[in-house]
Amino acid sequence: MKSDSLFDLRSHLKNRRLDQVVENRTAYTLNTAELTIYETHAQAEAVELTFHNPVLTSMIRGKKVMHLDDTPDFDYHPGESVLVPSEKTMRIDFPEATFQSPTQCLALAIAQDEITKFTNQLNETVPLIDSTSGWRWSESSFYFSNTSTINALIARLIDIFTENNPAKEFFADLVLKELTIRLIQTQARRLLLDQGQKQTTTNRWMYITQYIQENLHTAFNIRQLADKACMSEPNFYRQFKAQFGLSPLEFINQQRIRLAQQLLKTTSRSVSDISVTCGFNNLNHFLKLFKRYNQLTPLQYRASGLF
Repeated sequence: MKSDSLFDLRSHLKNRRLDQVVENRTAYTLNTAELTIYETHAQAEAVELTFHNPVLTSMIRGKKVMHLDDTPDFDYHPGESVLVPSEKTMRIDFPEATFQSPTQCLALAIAQDEITKFTNQLNETVPLIDSTSGWRWSESSFYFSNTSTINALIARLIDIFTENNPAKEFFADLVLKELTIRLIQTQARRLLLDQGQKQTTTNRWMYITQYIQENLHTAFNIRQLADKACMSEPNFYRQFKAQFGLSPLEFINQQRIRLAQQLLKTTSRSVSDISVTCGFNNLNHFLKLFKRYNQLTPLQYRASGLF
């Protein structure tokens, strides 16, 4: 069977056994984590999964419909992930799965004490400013689109778990640490964006993200943002990257591209008009950046229906 999945599963497909047509399970276990690859070859509804440790699920191929108690139902596509707390039941529909075009998804369960260890290290090394709770793993289900870095880390873990290397525990520990920290940063970034849109706050990062969101159409620089945060420019840059896992410019570009995606799917405005509305004063730069984030041009994105 030809593979068109998001990640390279050739090593997995070469050795796995296909015993079930719905959520066929292949598990790869290490001391502190377990990677499970699920494959579904037939349409099904309300399939339940529960894990005893916190888990990252990530779509590889096909489409699911996810039902989680603390999240509105949503379509689940390749390039997207969900953080699910321990003992939280997922109910899943497979509306399009066939033997010729199966649905593939991975679940990475990480031991709670490992997550606690990584989180403590993060809190000790780069503590959050204006936060009493500090860095922490998601306490409720968290649905998000993967960054290229998170995709690369997941791909590396698939290689490590499925290869026959006597040092795989050591390799996995290094990648799991980075992945866990980046997931925590992704969650914190989303939380600040969501809360910043709902309320006025004295949290400087929430204030800065709110300012960025409200001024994406204008030109502003890092010096102006640092002044608003009452910080020196070098300290602002360093603390921002520690908080968000992105540089200020990367974050601003990410938000501008997300606004462009929203305008492409909800309006018929021209690409050049959207470019200006999203704060780009150079159309070619906008086109290059949009394609880097989406692997599609704006017009291809609008025509694709991938939203």
